Amino acid sequence: MSLESVVQVILDRGAAEASQILDAARAERERMLAEVLADAAKALAETEASARAEAERKRVQSLARAELESRKLVLAAQKESLDEVYAGALAHLGELPDNTELLRRLLEANQEEWRSGGKVYSNPRDEPVVRKIVGSTFAGTIECVGGVVIESGDGTRRVDLRYDSILRDVWDDAVKEVAQTLWPSKA
Repeated sequence: MSLESVVQVILDRGAAEASQILDAARAERERMLAEVLADAAKALAETEASARAEAERKRVQSLARAELESRKLVLAAQKESLDEVYAGALAHLGELPDNTELLRRLLEANQEEWRSGGKVYSNPRDEPVVRKIVGSTFAGTIECVGGVVIESGDGTRRVDLRYDSILRDVWDDAVKEVAQTLWPSKA
């Protein structure tokens, strides 16, 4: 074999080996590219899923916030309506046409409190009526819509029969029921 043929064989082998190395490198490049593309697709899918979950969470929070705000507005309007009803009822109590008879009944029902040295108080408007009924046990006027306050002789006990107090007690007991009647819950 001549030197030229040996060089040719070595060149041919080198070219074949270089071709194999290039083919292997191309295959490795394709494998790595496919792996990177798969990882990117997976990362994109995870990011998209996370973004959708975050968007849904924010949507639910916004809806909950809006619902809470709406409930606050409704409750404020309901409270305002109930306050108006209460104020109207209180004003009506101050203008009762049979006020004298009511005062007489309250004082008669509680006469053991004021007849035994007790004191009776009323508002200035009702003073003449109350003074006429209780005489010298009338102790003065107080600020109220109507009714009386009776204090025991020793000052240890007070019977609050003011219309304001009676309405407040009745109101506190019945306001929930009134509100439920006016605005039934959807439960």
